[in-house]
Amino acid sequence: MTEGEKLLGQLTHEAFQAASHGKWSEVVQLYDRRARAGSLENVSPHVAKQLMKYDQWMMTRIQEVQALTQQQLGEAQDHRRKLESVKRQWAGPNTVQARHRLSV
Repeated sequence: MTEGEKLLGQLTHEAFQAASHGKWSEVVQLYDRRARAGSLENVSPHVAKQLMKYDQWMMTRIQEVQALTQQQLGEAQDHRRKLESVKRQWAGPNTVQARHRLSV
């Protein structure tokens, strides 16, 4: 294994570890360093296959995190709409009474 292959493998493994712990900004930095370190075209087919296996795992995790984030944003929007509805109900025709209820 060449020094370049070792470096690419090390950076990829570190990115894998960071992603496993949810450290996504670190993952980005490590993949940026890997991109600057060299291309997969310059490594043996065996090493390229190993690195691409990690990359596929990473893409799957990223898609899962994106889906979960979208779901949580949707839930937050639903809660916000419900709170706005309650706020409008409390601020109905008798706002003095609503203010009293909110201050209690």
